[in-house]
Amino acid sequence: MAYRECRLRQRAKGSGQYEVDESDGVTWDNERDLVGAIRRSIAPERLYELGVDELPDDIEDIRGRIYGAPARVFGWLDEQGGAQYAGIVELGRHFAFWSARESSEVTPGPPYP
Repeated sequence: MAYRECRLRQRAKGSGQYEVDESDGVTWDNERDLVGAIRRSIAPERLYELGVDELPDDIEDIRGRIYGAPARVFGWLDEQGGAQYAGIVELGRHFAFWSARESSEVTPGPPYP
């Protein structure tokens, strides 16, 4: 299986729905290595995995409200105190639209669960 980090953004201001926004384009063979890279880039003490860690008040559990839901979702507060979200997608399993945005290496699957 191959994995990729993706950023998440709100679909429409105030809608409460999120979608995959962008990817760094780097494909990882090992999910654990990718999680480690995400933790190093954010600062481990400020990164929370939704559904695993206890979340601070400013980070919502947005799982279930993400268009094209990633397998794992992380949240953190930026320097201004705003919540930011990223996810890990399993390539070849989801995101039929990904191939149009990223590369032809992605095997289209069902676009949304």
